[in-house]
Amino acid sequence: MRKFFYSILMVLATVTSCDEWEPVTTFKYSEPDEFVPVTMVANTSIADLKAMYVKGPLKIDKDIVIKGQVISSDRSGNVYRSIYIQDETGAIEVKLGKTSLYNDYKLGQWIYVKCSGLTLGNYEGMLQLGYTDPTGDYETAYIDVQYIIDTHVFRGAIDSQVQPQELTSSQILNSENFGKYVTIKGLKYGSTGSSSGEIFCLFYVDPNQSKDLTSNRIFLSDKTYGVTTWAMSKQGFLDYLNAGNFDNATTADNLHKVSEIKATLIKNAAALTVSQYFLMGSTEVQVRTSGYAKFADTQIDPAILDGTARVNLTGILTNYRGAAQFTLIDLGGVEMVN
Repeated sequence: MRKFFYSILMVLATVTSCDEWEPVTTFKYSEPDEFVPVTMVANTSIADLKAMYVKGPLKIDKDIVIKGQVISSDRSGNVYRSIYIQDETGAIEVKLGKTSLYNDYKLGQWIYVKCSGLTLGNYEGMLQLGYTDPTGDYETAYIDVQYIIDTHVFRGAIDSQVQPQELTSSQILNSENFGKYVTIKGLKYGSTGSSSGEIFCLFYVDPNQSKDLTSNRIFLSDKTYGVTTWAMSKQGFLDYLNAGNFDNATTADNLHKVSEIKATLIKNAAALTVSQYFLMGSTEVQVRTSGYAKFADTQIDPAILDGTARVNLTGILTNYRGAAQFTLIDLGGVEMVN
């Protein structure tokens, strides 16, 4: 009898052993399709496309194809849901509406865009190529839908990365340079209205309430409020808030100080975009950094902040209501010089 039970146990052990080591499934994932760059011919330059804009959103109904090389990357998080492409005539933002675009759209890669069915619009001075905004709030919306992206935006060959064009202070506000990958040199921290630093930042007491209410808006400007980072992540904002940096700031209706509503602001804390002001000669440049950028909480070198050192900046030149605005791809675009 003992021999019988011993035999049964040996069989069970063998079965258990086989179940443990044999694969549960023999299904094999297919290899990702090999990327094959498209070959297309552009029939319109980026500059000529932008020249078609007069006023109000323009839905393109002509067979227009543009091409350009990718000059932006969202890897650092400071470019959001868009790519910028550039040809020999100019550059433009294409509002794809996706994140992690750097995985598919490489720096230097040629991109072809079939523009028919897309919309050319203006946002505060910057021309953009996107989709019709169904709300009518903006002149363009993000394309978003993958099918529409796949039938309008095509990836070509990967080429050498575009070299930045060096601009002088007199060229910064030339519209043909908006959207381009550029270098501007010798900037001093500060603004035309201040001998020291200046920032611009807007946040809300309650993001679920109307953002148009003056009682719900708080501006940080005219002085630095001790903000020495490029922007503020949520934790960075909380650190500044809890340290008392913003206590004397008030709501836009001047009825409440931050110190009085701090508990509410802590509850509703979020990452904050900041514009840090620099001067190139007498031309003001706002370096705008997202609170979601990986380098948002990076300290600006004290030598830059106190004016001892100047900076050379490389990135995307944009325009906001007639003022020069600058978007860093990453902190590799900041060079400190004496």
